[in-house]
This record gives sequence, C-alpha cells and structure tokens, in this order.
Amino acid sequence: MEVIELKFRLKKGKGSVSGYTDATGVTHIPGDIVDLPPSFDGEAWLERVYPEVVVAAAPGKFEPIAAALDVPLEAASKRHARPRKKSGF
Repeated sequence: MEVIELKFRLKKGKGSVSGYTDATGVTHIPGDIVDLPPSFDGEAWLERVYPEVVVAAAPGKFEPIAAALDVPLEAASKRHARPRKKSGF
C-alpha cells in the first residue's frame, strides 16, 4: 500500500516549534519543508506548501414548472385551536 505524503513548511515565529525530528532521525528547523502524511494537515505549527485545490460545483439547471404557474393560490381555511381542558385537582 502506497502512503500519500503532503509537503508542509514548519512555521516560524509565534505558534511554531523549535525543531522536528522525523522517523529517520533527521532534525528539521522552522522554515524547512518536510513530507508528512495527510493526518498532519491542520496542525498549528505547519502550513501547506501547495494549497488545497477547491473545485467549484457545476451550476444546476433551473426550469420553472409551467403547470404550477397556472394554478391560482387559495387561502387556507382558518382552523381554531381546541380549547384546553382545565385540570380539576
């Protein structure tokens, strides 16, 4: 099974880390670009090198229904609420 990795840059300044040591023992400092699994996406101390691609949704089709336009609207009949019974304790 192939492991998908993304490129991240270790942030500099506030909210960053002083260093990161990967599984092979290589230590990276802030500003370095590292390959990490997608599970690290969203971490405060990392920023993606390549931004996530946003795909715009295709516009839907809107077709008015001709039969519904010819029907006249009618007012709903008034329906009164049933009076509540008083409890006789």
